[in-house]
Amino acid sequence: MVRRLIFSKFSEVVERSKIKLKDYLGVSDVLSKASKISRTGLGLSGALLILAGLWLLVVVPDVVAGLVLAAGLIVFGLFNLISGLTKGLTLSRVNKLSLAGHFVAILSFYVVLSRFLQVSYTTDTIVGTYMGVLRVLQFQSPYGFSIKPLLDQFGFSPSLYTPGVDGSYDFHLAYPSLSFLSVLPFYLVGLHDLRDSVFIFHVMSILLLFGLAPARLKSVTLAPFSLFSIVIAGSWTDSVWAFFLVLTAVLWYRHPKASWTSLGLAIAVKQIALVIAPFLMIRLWNEKPGSKIRALGSNTLLMLGAFFLPNLPFILASPASWWADIVAPYLPNATPQVPGGIGLSSFLLDLGIALPSSFFLVLMLGSASVLLYVYARNYRGLNSMVFAFPILLFFFYYRSFPNYMAYWLFPLVFELGRLGGPRLRLHLTMKLPSIAWRPPSGTLLRIFRQKLTPSIVLVIVVTLAFVGVSGAYISQVSAPKASIQINGVMDPDSLGAATRINVTLTNLLATPVSPTFFVKYGPLPFYWTTNSSAALTGGTENTYLISAPDALSAVPRGDQFRIMIYDKLTGQLLGESSPWKVDVPAPPLVNPGLKWWVLEQSVGKQVPFGWKLSLSNTDPLVSSVTPLGVNGTSGLQMMLNYTSAGRGLVEGLALSQKVLLNATSVNIHFNQSLTTDITTKTMFAASVTDGTHTLFFIFSNKVTQQTITPYATNTTIVVPTQISGWNSVRMDSQSVWNSQGWATPQTVTVTVFVESSSVGVYYTSIDGINPI
Repeated sequence: MVRRLIFSKFSEVVERSKIKLKDYLGVSDVLSKASKISRTGLGLSGALLILAGLWLLVVVPDVVAGLVLAAGLIVFGLFNLISGLTKGLTLSRVNKLSLAGHFVAILSFYVVLSRFLQVSYTTDTIVGTYMGVLRVLQFQSPYGFSIKPLLDQFGFSPSLYTPGVDGSYDFHLAYPSLSFLSVLPFYLVGLHDLRDSVFIFHVMSILLLFGLAPARLKSVTLAPFSLFSIVIAGSWTDSVWAFFLVLTAVLWYRHPKASWTSLGLAIAVKQIALVIAPFLMIRLWNEKPGSKIRALGSNTLLMLGAFFLPNLPFILASPASWWADIVAPYLPNATPQVPGGIGLSSFLLDLGIALPSSFFLVLMLGSASVLLYVYARNYRGLNSMVFAFPILLFFFYYRSFPNYMAYWLFPLVFELGRLGGPRLRLHLTMKLPSIAWRPPSGTLLRIFRQKLTPSIVLVIVVTLAFVGVSGAYISQVSAPKASIQINGVMDPDSLGAATRINVTLTNLLATPVSPTFFVKYGPLPFYWTTNSSAALTGGTENTYLISAPDALSAVPRGDQFRIMIYDKLTGQLLGESSPWKVDVPAPPLVNPGLKWWVLEQSVGKQVPFGWKLSLSNTDPLVSSVTPLGVNGTSGLQMMLNYTSAGRGLVEGLALSQKVLLNATSVNIHFNQSLTTDITTKTMFAASVTDGTHTLFFIFSNKVTQQTITPYATNTTIVVPTQISGWNSVRMDSQSVWNSQGWATPQTVTVTVFVESSSVGVYYTSIDGINPI
């Protein structure tokens, strides 16, 4: 009897939970017909699924599982797209299909990217978070420690670091403690890839948005966020603080104190969440019926308490380090970082208007003051747009990165669904004659102040902003600090990009300067090293040869760039050069000296720039390609560690590049330590293929003369070599190809590889693959 009673109660709880879940997801109403906007949301989910399927066909065309998944996504997408055109669908069915479609697409994007295309971390932010997790598990404070060892471990190149205008790099954890404490529980239960934890926060955010949106808007609510899984796989961690912002919006009217606590937690993840606090204080002031000052004070204390609570142990453990990493970088006397991003500063740099970071900080503060005033005077009309204001503010910030703006969309979409769009009235002095109206009472000055002031103030501020930019530029031109002349660009290592620039700098100031050089051809300038660190005295000039620190910062052939120069002594911007187009010739083979290295995201290891690393039946943890010499300036070493004993598999390690056929006639200089054994397929070799025909060059110490064995679609050339010594071998690929009577292809793939089916560790060093 007792068991039956307990089971009955449990069943009732389960049934009630099912009903609440159906109501929450908007699938309980099986009678209401879907509106046009609901069906539009369903169609968008179908389009997203088709996009995901087509994308898979492009990125994994040779993987059977990928092709099957792509076909399934396209079929599901077509079903949702066609269903969205059907007028008889119920709202419940539309919401179900839309939710399922978005989640399948989101999960597909994230899994394929994070597990196959971007298997390693690619931002210093997530590496800093990872260091925080590791240090906490060792009962240490992460503040004060450098993340540089971890950056090296993950194969980061200098272009992925965060530089200051003085040429230094910031290698510290720059975010409060909840940035890593929030993912620590997931790490402890086995989710050691921190991106998985961030993805969970993203899923929780969109489930909140979908569940709390009005039923007719649920299907379109997820549309703005379906592609965010791509940047999460790319190591953006902002979904964590965005989740707490969503909670702030959700709890605002239901549990106001919990809402302010959630805001404090968002700031404890990333400091930029603090920007919304003044606007929410204005909202609280307008909505609180009782003592406004008391409510404002108590809720502000809750926010500060939520911020300091997770940070307190680290403040007590290392107060100076915590202050230096979390607060000091935002103080006026801190070394500023380089401007860039997708905001005003980047647009002006592209126009040749280089302004100091202090200008954008003043502009941002001025814009914040105006927005606060406009919001306070038009609170009811702009209330639903409160989370849009930070997007505008960060547009004026000197480092206006996309993630600084995009993640405010999460709470903004919720607010728009709950409160509706902005309700702005045109402030006109008269209305249409056909509408009955009562003339306003009061003096003309009072009417002007009440009706026109907000709009006029906004226009004045925008005007002043552009006048300020123009004025600053005119001031800069009229009193220049330096003259910058680009003399030429060079590509000595055949990357198809400028890796060296000759530039002449004239110091027009009376005081000496110590120049640091930044090259901008994209959203963010890159720091370049120089051949001289001596100070340049006033009124003198010097010619510098600046060099790219890695291949990512090299300016691609055909692109335009500008050089920005700062004074290391003062942090002052000296000026920006005129644009220059890179006109270096296209190399027949990219990076033939194997000197330039980049992080290959598909394997999580550094590889020579321009070359693709492929692994066959082996793992990058046991087999690898590593640079030789200082920073890889002496070529590379391929190391194959065979670990498939008893399975008869052929393991391989290969580097390949697509080139023209005439670029495959090369001299290859190598040192192989392995003994060639055709029976166990143990060899160091090269191949040239167009996908139909293949030339194999096997470098063997078992033969004394070259042999050529032709077949219908491939030809094998065995080349005599020596082991444990350097060999210089000429590969006449084009002549051998033509001698076989094969058609000349547009492009071919040239590959060098080590493979074996026998237990052992096999090494080959290569220091050049140079076209003849």
